[in-house]
Formats: sequence, structure tokens, C-alpha cells
Amino acid sequence: MKTRRNLIIYDKQGPLGNTIARSFQKTPIAVYKNKKITQILDLVRLKQKINFVFVLFIFNEEFELVECTLLAQLNVPIIFAPTNKHSYKNLIKMKGIEVMDVSKHKSLHISQILDFLETHDT
Repeated sequence: MKTRRNLIIYDKQGPLGNTIARSFQKTPIAVYKNKKITQILDLVRLKQKINFVFVLFIFNEEFELVECTLLAQLNVPIIFAPTNKHSYKNLIKMKGIEVMDVSKHKSLHISQILDFLETHDT
């Protein structure tokens, strides 16, 4: 990853979001963790000042799909990273949604996110 960028994590559960944030400490990616969509919307309003990659939804509950609709209306890039295989199978069927296939194993989950960021580095 060449440039300083920001990653926003929407995670209501907490522990996995904290682990992901710690894994980025020695990279040029700054992590903002949020449990409320309103906080993410406030960050997006500062978009011209914040160079962010996307909003990562650590997606375990299908109701969280509804919570991201405000962000989608603002053309905010959103990636779903469900730790639940059932949620993954349901999301992958939907058009217009980008879904990352991740494992429940935390270190593998983080590795896949880092690989995804490397692949999509611009």
C-alpha cells in the first residue's frame, strides 16, 4: 500500500473490529471504527478531507444490510465481510453488492482484508 488512506469499519460486535484495527497499526491505513451509521455519515461528510478506501461492514446479521442504505445513497464504497457463511451465501446472490469471502478464524480474516486492500490499491 503506497499512499496514506483510511478504512472505516462498521462493527457492532467489537472484538473483531478491534483486532482488525490493531493489525493496521504499522501500515499506511488509518482505521476508524464505528458502531453507529450516523458517525460514519459524519466522516463521509468530511470526504474531501479524508481519503478513505471503503466502509467495511463486519457483517453477521442480515439486518445490517438495511443500516447501510443511507451510505449507499451517498455513493460510499461498501464492502461486506460476513463471518457467517449463511450470510455470505445470501449476500453473494445480490447484485450490486461487493462481498468478501472471509473465514471465521481472526488471523485469516485479517489476512484476507489486507490482501483485498493490496489488490485494490490505486
